Amino acid sequence: MNNEKLSSIEFFNNQDLEFAFDGLTKVLSREMITSYLSYLIQNKKTFTVCLCDVDNFKSVNDNYGHMLGDEILQILAENIEKTVGNKGVVGRYGGDEFMIILDGITEYNDVWEVCHKINVSAGKLKYEKAEELNVTLTTGIVRYPIDGQTYEELLSKADRALYRGKMKGRNCFIIYLAAKHANILIEPNKEKLYSSMEMLSRVFNILNAGDDLKRNIKSAIQYLSSYLMIDHICLQSMSKICVEQIHSLSVVKEFEFIDNDLIFREMNSSGLFFLNARKTLMQTGSTTLHALLKNQQIYSFLSFKIESNGKQYGIIRADSTNIKVWQAAEMDLFVVAAKLIGVLLDKANTDLDELFK
Repeated sequence: MNNEKLSSIEFFNNQDLEFAFDGLTKVLSREMITSYLSYLIQNKKTFTVCLCDVDNFKSVNDNYGHMLGDEILQILAENIEKTVGNKGVVGRYGGDEFMIILDGITEYNDVWEVCHKINVSAGKLKYEKAEELNVTLTTGIVRYPIDGQTYEELLSKADRALYRGKMKGRNCFIIYLAAKHANILIEPNKEKLYSSMEMLSRVFNILNAGDDLKRNIKSAIQYLSSYLMIDHICLQSMSKICVEQIHSLSVVKEFEFIDNDLIFREMNSSGLFFLNARKTLMQTGSTTLHALLKNQQIYSFLSFKIESNGKQYGIIRADSTNIKVWQAAEMDLFVVAAKLIGVLLDKANTDLDELFK
């Protein structure tokens, strides 16, 4: 997405666009696209919001690997943005979800025409490394102020429309109509639940595979990096980075140790500290940590303390060079990894410095 297009929209003229874009797909980040949505609501500007979900994307990752999955998301994002053109803006709302905002467009036929073009164009895409693959989209659509007055109301109804599209057979778009969709009840997403349980089980099994703790820890960090597609994941002892994984798509190729004491001060009673956006540190007066993160181009940060039986071994740390909204499932993975590594270090009567000397 080019800045020239954004410069014609009043909202973006007042934003710091340095970290406005998703690192992988180059469309707007989740924080920026949702901030724009809130701005339109606050200023009572008419618009349509579309939530696009890539159909069966987990099976793409499982069958073709996460690297190809990343490439597919990049190609899809570029295609969606090209199709939308000057009618709106596109952002990455989640892992395989995109949000499209069509400013000033709410007439049913106009919305239908744009979304039809998006689905047809996406369905025709070919992927060089998997020519037989056909990737489709399911989209839920709501209009302001027709379908709701608040952010929460609009997104809830968009989710219902999206859910209806999934139940209808995917590869379609549903424009929310109260008469048809108001009473839709969204069933718990068993696929996501099982996926989360599978990831937790996988981390547990990797760390408990055999007696080579050093190898197991390295394997767990590699797994977390490939599955979550985060720029940088590492284990820090009290004095150094002991093991790390930098994602191949990261714009930063070297990351540095950050004093654990600075991080410990920010942690809650459970040993967790996370930032969706680095700028919040300035609001809390944590200027030193802010400067260290800025120096490494780290915008979002997640960490959890590694400890057992009262002994502190260090932290597990994840860095994103873009704005990122950390999900509960991601935090759960890091909590399990940190807790288990602490127990295993205690059982082996060693520490991270000794293990990775």
